[in-house]
Amino acid sequence: MKTLSKTRERFYWDRLRADVEKLCRVCHACGARKGPKTRTKGRLQRYNVGAPFERMALDILGPLPVTTKGNRYAQVLMDYFTKWPFQTRKPRLWLKNLFEHGFRGMAYL
Repeated sequence: MKTLSKTRERFYWDRLRADVEKLCRVCHACGARKGPKTRTKGRLQRYNVGAPFERMALDILGPLPVTTKGNRYAQVLMDYFTKWPFQTRKPRLWLKNLFEHGFRGMAYL
């Protein structure tokens, strides 16, 4: 600890280390500079899925370089039960069509 070594260069008293550590814990300037000591982590939880299509994941990638067919975006749907991914490509993103086209394509499988 830098503060402790600098204090020891100039001063000495009983319980010097404990006093310096206590000062550093309660010092607002030190706390603002150093930030939190430990980061809080989110708790992972298991989500049990009972049947296909009960829970779906949707990822949208883009804008990507335009393909020869004029598509800029990729949409990936995945079923959590089967882990089956389904990918479609789109020239534009329209919120009303995101799920409609994805599920229509999955129905053909």
